[in-house]
Amino acid sequence: MVDERQTQVLLSLRKITEDIAKLKNQTEIVDFLVKSIRQCTRADCCSLYLCDEQHKRYRLVATDGLLQAAVGKASLGLNEGLVGVVGQKKEILDLANAPSHPNFKYLPDVGEDEYHSFLGVPILNTGKLLGVLVVQSKEQKMFGQIEESFMVTICAQVAKVLAESHNKTDNSISTVIGLSGTGGIAIGKAMVWQPAVLIDKVKIIHCDDPSLQKELFLQTLFQLQIEMDKTALKMRENESEQAVNGFLSGYGSMLDDSSFSDEVVAYILKDGLLASSAIKRVYEHRYNEALSLGKKEESIEIRDFAQVLLSRLLHASTKEFDNVSNVILVVKTLSTTIVADLPKEKISGFVITDSDSSSSNAMILAKDLGIPVVAGASLNINTIDGRNLVINGKSAVILIDPPSSVLDEFSQLINQTKEQHDLYSKEICKPTITLDDKRITFKLNAGLNSKSDDEIENEVDGVGLYRTEIAFMLTQSFPLEQEQYEWYSSLLAKFRHKKVCMRTLDIGSDKGLSYFVNKEQNPALGLRGVRVTLDQPQILNTQLKAMLRANQDYGNLEIMLPMVSSLKEVISVKNTLKQMALEIEESTHKTVKMPSFGVTIEVPSIAYVIDDLQEHVDFFSIGSNDLVQYLLAVDRNNPLVNRFYNPFNSAVVRSLAYFKQKCDSFNKPISICGELAGNPMGLLLLLSLGFDNLSMNYSELARAKYITRRVSVEQLRKLGQEALKLSSSTQIKALYLDYAQANGLAKVIDVKAH
Repeated sequence: MVDERQTQVLLSLRKITEDIAKLKNQTEIVDFLVKSIRQCTRADCCSLYLCDEQHKRYRLVATDGLLQAAVGKASLGLNEGLVGVVGQKKEILDLANAPSHPNFKYLPDVGEDEYHSFLGVPILNTGKLLGVLVVQSKEQKMFGQIEESFMVTICAQVAKVLAESHNKTDNSISTVIGLSGTGGIAIGKAMVWQPAVLIDKVKIIHCDDPSLQKELFLQTLFQLQIEMDKTALKMRENESEQAVNGFLSGYGSMLDDSSFSDEVVAYILKDGLLASSAIKRVYEHRYNEALSLGKKEESIEIRDFAQVLLSRLLHASTKEFDNVSNVILVVKTLSTTIVADLPKEKISGFVITDSDSSSSNAMILAKDLGIPVVAGASLNINTIDGRNLVINGKSAVILIDPPSSVLDEFSQLINQTKEQHDLYSKEICKPTITLDDKRITFKLNAGLNSKSDDEIENEVDGVGLYRTEIAFMLTQSFPLEQEQYEWYSSLLAKFRHKKVCMRTLDIGSDKGLSYFVNKEQNPALGLRGVRVTLDQPQILNTQLKAMLRANQDYGNLEIMLPMVSSLKEVISVKNTLKQMALEIEESTHKTVKMPSFGVTIEVPSIAYVIDDLQEHVDFFSIGSNDLVQYLLAVDRNNPLVNRFYNPFNSAVVRSLAYFKQKCDSFNKPISICGELAGNPMGLLLLLSLGFDNLSMNYSELARAKYITRRVSVEQLRKLGQEALKLSSSTQIKALYLDYAQANGLAKVIDVKAH
C-alpha cells in the first residue's frame, strides 16, 4: 500500500520531469534540478557534479545549499572523495555520518562543514557516467529507501536531457559531442552555410515563355555535367579514384538519368511552369515515392540533386566561398555536392547538425578525401559562425573557442600524425617480418581504392577481400555477365602474381542496391549475404560464371561466401559453381580451372558446424565486424548500445582463438578480413592468437606493417595465452597496452586514447 510520503514523492517526480522538459539550456536545468530535489527530499543541500573527461575531474556545476561562489570552481579527481566512490562503483551511497568514511575529502570554501548525512547517486546515460547527484543533511541519518528510489529515478529521467543539452565547460572551452564522425582532427573557423535558395521554399509559378525556360534548364544540366566532369578529373589527378566513384554514385548518377530531365521538360512545356517550379514538382514526386518505399538514402540523394539543379539554375551556388580558406563548414545536411564542389584546400572539416538527413555517400566521400566530419552535433547555428573550432572525427568531439595553448597542442598533433604517416609509408613495400623472423601476410580489402592498383600490387601480398557489391552499387541495374567478366578480369590481371579473393554479392542490412529493394523489419537478421543470392539464383549464376571466365587466363582467383550459417548453403553454392564450370566448358571446349573456395566466419553458428564445413571448403576468413556484432548481439551503429561492441570481450577473444585452433587442426588456412586487423590494438590481439594472414583497407596498411616489424610473435603468443584466461575486457586490453608501452609503440598505437 502506498503511504502519503510515497505519494508526495511520486507527484514531485512527475512535476520535476515535466518542468525540466520546458527548460531551454543546461544552466536552467541544473539550477532547477538541485532546488527541486532538495525540496522533495527535505534535505539541507543538493549538489550536482558533472564529469570533465578532458581533465579527469568532477566539477560542481550547481548547488542549493553550498556556497554559490564554489560553482564552476570546486572540483574533485575521479577517484577522490565520496563523489569519486559513487562514480567509480556506479552505485548509490547512503551514509549517516559522511565525514567518518575513509574516502571523505574535505573541500575548503564550499560551505559543507555542517553537513553529516550524504546520499550520492550516479547519473548514467547509455552506460556512460555523466556525473553524480548528491543530497546532504545536517542531521545524522540515513536518507532511506524512498529517497534513494526517488533519486535513482530522477537521475535516469534527466540523464538523457543532460547528455543532449550540456556543453562541458572549462574556462573558455566548450565541448560538444556528436553522434558519429569520421576522419581525424581539423582546426578552423566555423562557417555556417546553406543554399541561398532552398528547394522546399520554391513556389509553383507559371511562365510566359516555356521554350525559354526549357532552354535555361537544359543549359543548367549541360553546365552541371561539365562541372561534375571537371571535379571528377581533379580527384583523379589527386589519385582519389575512390572519391571519384563515391562522387559519381551520388547525384552524378542521377544526372545521367534522362527520365528526370524528361519529366522536368514535360512540366515546363505542358503545364507552363517556371524551370525552378518544374524541378520542384519532379523532386517532390520522386522524393515522396522513395520515402514510401523505405529508400531513405535514395530520397536524400534526390533532394540533394534537385537542390544542385536549383542553385545552378538561379546562379546561387557557392560564390560565398571565393574569399574564404581553412574553414570548418557547419551545415544542417551534408551532400555529395558540398563535399565535391568546394576546393579541398578551403575546407578543413565538416560539422553536421542533423545527421539523419545526410547522405552516407557524402560521408564516405569526405572520408576518402581525408576531410574530418562530426555528425549529429547539437550546435546553435545562430551563435557559432566565425568561432574557432577543433573537431575530432574519430571521437566525434568538437571544441569551441579553445585557448591558444589548446590550439597549439592540436596543431602539433596534426603535424605528428602526418609525420607518422610519412614514417609508415617509407616501409610499406618491405616484407613484413617480425623481430623473431615470423613472416606475416598482409592483404588488401578492395572495392574502391584511392591509389592505383599498379602501386598497391607492390605493397600487399594479394587481395584478401574484394567487395563485389561496390561495383553493383555504381550501376543502375544488375550488371550483365560480360560487364562483370571485364571487372573481374581487370582486377585479376593487375594482381596476376598474387591471390585475389572475391566475395560473392554481399547486400542486405546496411548495404542496399537502389534497383533491388527489400524492405524488412529487422534487416540485420534478414535477407542478406549468401541468402540473397540463393534466393535469387540468376544473380548467383551470372556472377559465378563471370568469375570463372575471368580466372581462365590468370588462375589466381579465390571465391568466398558471405554470411554463411549452415552447411546446406555451402553445398548449394558449390554445386552451382560446378554447374557454371560445366556450362563454360561446353561452350568453349576448354577445361575450367576451379578456384579455391571458402567461407567467411561471421555467424556464430559456424562454431558448431565447422567440422562439417571443412570437408567442403579450402579456406576460412573471419569477418570480425559481423562476428563480434552477432556474437554479442550488438548493433555497432546504434549509439544506444554500441558501447557494448567490444572486440576485447572475453567471449570474442576465445571465439577467435577457437576458430584459429580448429583451422590449424584441419590444416586449412584462416585469415581475418574485418576492421579488427587494421586497428593497432586489434592487430596485437590477432598476432597473439596466432593469426598470420591479415587483410585490411589500404589506409590502415602502412601503420599495421610498421607495427608488425617491431613486435615479437613469441612474446605476443604468451600474452594471448594469458588473455584467454581472463574474463575482464579491461584486463585483456591492458595486457596489450602494457606491451605497446614497453616496446616503444605507445605513440603509434595511441595508448592514451584507450
